[in-house]
Amino acid sequence: MATQLPFVTPARVVLLVPLLYVLYKLLRFGNRDKRLPPGPPTVPILGNAHMIPPGGLHYKLKEWGDLYGKIYSLKIGADTMIVLNDRQAIHEMIDKRSAITSDRALDENSDIALGLENIAFIHSTPMWRAQRKIASQNLGPPALRLTAHIQEAEICQMMNDLLVTPEDFEHHVKRTTSSSTSITVWGYRAKTFDNFWCKPVYEGMHLISTSLEPGSHLPVNQFPILKLIPDRWVSSKELSKRCFETTSAHWLKAVQRVQDRIKDGDIRESVADRVIREEVKLDVPHSPRQLANFLGALHQGAADTTAGMILSHILYLAKHPWVQKKAQSELDRVCGVKRLPKWDDFDQLPYINCIIKEGMRISPVVPTGIPHRLKQDDWYNGMLLPKDSLLFFAPHALHRNASDPLYTDPETYNPDRYLQHTKLASEYASSGDYANRDHYAYGGGRRICVGIHLAERTQWRFVAGLLWGFEILPGVDERGEEVGLEVRYKKGLLSEPEAFGVRFVPRSGGHVEVLRRELGEVEGFLRGYE
Repeated sequence: MATQLPFVTPARVVLLVPLLYVLYKLLRFGNRDKRLPPGPPTVPILGNAHMIPPGGLHYKLKEWGDLYGKIYSLKIGADTMIVLNDRQAIHEMIDKRSAITSDRALDENSDIALGLENIAFIHSTPMWRAQRKIASQNLGPPALRLTAHIQEAEICQMMNDLLVTPEDFEHHVKRTTSSSTSITVWGYRAKTFDNFWCKPVYEGMHLISTSLEPGSHLPVNQFPILKLIPDRWVSSKELSKRCFETTSAHWLKAVQRVQDRIKDGDIRESVADRVIREEVKLDVPHSPRQLANFLGALHQGAADTTAGMILSHILYLAKHPWVQKKAQSELDRVCGVKRLPKWDDFDQLPYINCIIKEGMRISPVVPTGIPHRLKQDDWYNGMLLPKDSLLFFAPHALHRNASDPLYTDPETYNPDRYLQHTKLASEYASSGDYANRDHYAYGGGRRICVGIHLAERTQWRFVAGLLWGFEILPGVDERGEEVGLEVRYKKGLLSEPEAFGVRFVPRSGGHVEVLRRELGEVEGFLRGYE
């Protein structure tokens, strides 16, 4: 008769089996399924979480793309990240399958910071579709024809401000992008940088950018056990709460100002006026705060991202005088010294468009992109893409693919690479010819930036106006010697250059005369929005 080991009993076996199963599941947690796209080696439980940097994720995504190819995966605890590093994969997954790839990440930190009330981050719900519809109607090309005079007037004001205090160019740029957008959204302009419609906009956006930077907060959704940590011990969560409270309070005040103005009989052409007066109706009822944050997100997103891009254009133009000369040759031929460039000149000034595209390629304002979420299991080239996977396509990495003919020598700033891309970015993004797309800075699919048309026109008018009127030169030190310009960017979800010094030197007395004359013609118009 076999002898039973003294420590093996039926009761102990009953306890041991579930313990072994739990241990097995823990050791498998974070492992990469063999059916997934390749990626860096995982470790039990963490997966690749220990490899995510606390900032600058876009640099790491580029590094991994070079190692693992056109499509690769990362395991972050229970979650899977699929990184699309290839034009065709983006077209197939983001554009053609947008019905199942247009949702946003399940992310507690983002939900706290934005309250599920920011059009760029809310899930693909009826509320998102209602907001997208109103935004598209009011920020599309037909509507923007009515706001052309606003942008041109504000840029004329900015260029005159540069004549007086050129050293304050960063504030002039930010005032102008915020003010022109504020008129469109709220019917009010920002006369100065410290105005209600300007400075708080950038302070709020700084909170959002800092709160949402990938790697800067606890991965609670990926490791649910982290929810047990008290909120007061998690500085990132406290920051996110302050972000939502601060931005919501400001936008509620903004709505109140518009309502009070309307009650006084002062009706203006703005998105807020039309929505509040129900000339246009949201298909889904909104609470007062939801409405305020919807309108605020339109203002904040357009003002801050565009200002960041304009500052990048200025930095790169100051470093590359040959680009300025090439653009100014076109401007002199079309406009001479008689007038500022207008949007109607777009077709005759193709090199300005090249400058815009190259700036957005080399320094996209959201270098990691904003991830999409897959609604159901899917397959791509025999590889599993599981339900709830995050789909990343990071512009920073995509734009530095040296094997792509358009991005040859990717670290070199060279607008000439776009000489054959004469159309607007929106036209290339909506085309099925993905191999000929100019860049990916605006995202893609149904989640492509709703303000793409406004952003393109604003940037074009800025760059055309600045190069028409000024030489943009490096700053000088106390000895009068030019200082070197370094390309350095602030940390955060959004990419904006660190402070740098440049000079804006009027191209001639004739240019100055035109600027002052045109300012006199628009000052009365702008006062109507104060």
